[in-house]
Amino acid sequence: MKRLLSVLALGLLAAPAASCDWEHYALMNSIPARGDPDRNPVVHVYLGLDGLGHRAVVQARERGAFQDWNLARFIPMFPATSDASWSRILHAERFAGYEYGHYDPLKDKVYNKALGGMLVHLVPPLEGVSFMVPDYALTPSYYDAFDYHATAYLDALWSYDRPVYGYYRGLDNLFVALAGRSETQSDFSAYVLEADVIGHIRSEADVVEALVSLGQRIDEFKRNHPERTFVFTLFGDHGMDGVKKPIANVVDFRDQLEAAGVVSVDSLKDADREPGPAAVTILHTRTTYVSMHARPEKLDEVSRLASTCAAADLVFARGQPPAPDYPEGLVWVNVWREGALAVSFGYEAATDQYWLPAEGDWEALDLPVSFAPGARHGVFSDEALFALSVDRTYPDFFFRARTAFEPISVKFPADAVVSFRPEFMSVGFKAPISSLNETGTAGSHGAMDAVGSVAALVSEERELPAAVRSDTLLELFPRLEAHLRKRGVHRAPGAQGAELDYSALP
Repeated sequence: MKRLLSVLALGLLAAPAASCDWEHYALMNSIPARGDPDRNPVVHVYLGLDGLGHRAVVQARERGAFQDWNLARFIPMFPATSDASWSRILHAERFAGYEYGHYDPLKDKVYNKALGGMLVHLVPPLEGVSFMVPDYALTPSYYDAFDYHATAYLDALWSYDRPVYGYYRGLDNLFVALAGRSETQSDFSAYVLEADVIGHIRSEADVVEALVSLGQRIDEFKRNHPERTFVFTLFGDHGMDGVKKPIANVVDFRDQLEAAGVVSVDSLKDADREPGPAAVTILHTRTTYVSMHARPEKLDEVSRLASTCAAADLVFARGQPPAPDYPEGLVWVNVWREGALAVSFGYEAATDQYWLPAEGDWEALDLPVSFAPGARHGVFSDEALFALSVDRTYPDFFFRARTAFEPISVKFPADAVVSFRPEFMSVGFKAPISSLNETGTAGSHGAMDAVGSVAALVSEERELPAAVRSDTLLELFPRLEAHLRKRGVHRAPGAQGAELDYSALP
């Protein structure tokens, strides 16, 4: 990211780099073979851009990019973060946690803490090779979904050290790879990391500029390859809030928790030794959320106290029925704000319906839920609540909140997730040189609110609904799913009830 991270990462990479001629491998993997355009006259191209935000795409369209393409708001999982989200969108094998830094309840241990969790992002995902820390492979399986995700062995390092240079260099290599693969393939998929890094380190204006350039490159590529018709689709894993965080608001949430009365520990065994509320608190990287793990009997108190912290907007956690007159088998979620239980709701998997108590402060969360006069609760379909919340402060609130705690794309989901206010960010790591701690504060993502979570889906292939739940991408684009099967990507089960009848939505 900066010189310090570069030095540390180069040391981390030195041993495997000495034994792998990755540049030669990438070159040989991209040399075009002569094909017959009559065999594949149309090539569908699917580009996954990390951090492709809807707002940035709208601005790029205002400058002439993607003019005749179909655009939708692409609503990701919560927390809106990369590794777990890509795994979930592509139905790839589960990642250990939301990010590299995670807690394993089976071993009662935190892996890839702080700066170490940042550095493992710089380990290049080589095809067929998994770099290991004790007990865990560092290469997420979702990389297998992409024909192209890197060219040089040190691509990931350059992307963080010089993000704009890395982005344009990556586009050069991507289109070379596309030209070669299109000689023999009718479908091509690629992953572009650098858009996210530009959003973290530079500015939203720089992201928009990068997207405008991508649109121009696509047009140029099509002009240079008239022998085939290329049909592009772009999609992101999350948005980017574009909110520059004051260094005073780049916080170690454990400090705020301690002031609120919650002790942060490295294991639940350590938590059991504490007389009061305690939790395993994962800082992740420079995101706008933090996850926590706590004993069930302490979870409500940990969540309540966490919601009093200055950085906290909302705290989500598993809950219990607020009254005995609800059906058995409902899965409950509590939402805490400023020391109080703001709302709670239950989900019935058999009917794909949500049970909402009327006493919740729904208006305060910008959720215009209405109940029958005198009713103690209401029962709502998934489609109804999607339509009600998708354009609000917290899009697709109910589905995203309840699936945050399900082992869909992550093996070990948290017990509670703190969604930050837009002006705050988790410090993630602390570098020994103080100036480096301002790196990555130009923008972020992860929180429940729309500002940093809503991604974009933009396509030449088909018309799109106004808003799309990211879990349903493969249903909307069966060609992409078929391509993943050809690449040997095992389709993992998705979230129960993720499907939406878009034709029935307003």
